[in-house]
Amino acid sequence: MPGWQALHEELSPQGVEIVTVSLELSGPEVSRPFIDAASPTHPSLLDPTHQMGALFGVVNIPNVIWIDEQGIIVRPAEPGFPGGDHYPDWLRSFLDERDAAAEAKAAEIEATDPELAAKIRGGQDQQSYADALRDWAANGADSRFAMPPDEVIAASQPRPAAVSEAAAHFELANDLWRRDDRDAAIPHFNAAHRLQPDNWTYKRQAWSLVGNERAGGGELGRFNQGPLPGEESDWPFDGNFTEEAGSTPAGDYYPKTLDV
Repeated sequence: MPGWQALHEELSPQGVEIVTVSLELSGPEVSRPFIDAASPTHPSLLDPTHQMGALFGVVNIPNVIWIDEQGIIVRPAEPGFPGGDHYPDWLRSFLDERDAAAEAKAAEIEATDPELAAKIRGGQDQQSYADALRDWAANGADSRFAMPPDEVIAASQPRPAAVSEAAAHFELANDLWRRDDRDAAIPHFNAAHRLQPDNWTYKRQAWSLVGNERAGGGELGRFNQGPLPGEESDWPFDGNFTEEAGSTPAGDYYPKTLDV
């Protein structure tokens, strides 16, 4: 959130409006502390039913959609980042430890399988993505990053029957969970994950609902998206973040869609 606020302050004089959206089933009280901490001067919206996925094809966070002054999409949903490091100290420490472990693992892989290491380090560049937005702010429709309508359509997520069915299961799961019928919600979450396996918002939402509770909440509770040690057999989902993200190359987790 602070990163998008900083980018908003930079680009708003050029006519760019940043709008952030929190995809979170648990309600506004879960998202509000993060919004308040960023003190945004741009619109910050809540999406408890994941309409961003249903309407725009958002399948992970952060995803970014570019919309011009005429309300026309010029870049469909894609991984995007504000650049810089705007994390609070507690999260920065957590991420530093995670990144150090990831780098050690990458170095180990590099020594035995350089091709696989290159894939793991691939994907959308997190530091340069904002430069594409800056180019669009300066050049508008003439920006090399602004896509014509036919390219937007070609790049947009397809919606085959399985994806539509996944959306229906996820909506049912959301409704049942909000009604506190959790046992009935779990099979629908699992069905959504199975039918659209590349939709990380479906997975991470479900995993964090249970994982946060089992971790006891707190600052890092939201980052617990899997079973606690010793509770693996009681985990209600077919997968968890550590296993699935760990087996997915970064180039697939945040696919590269532009070169700055």
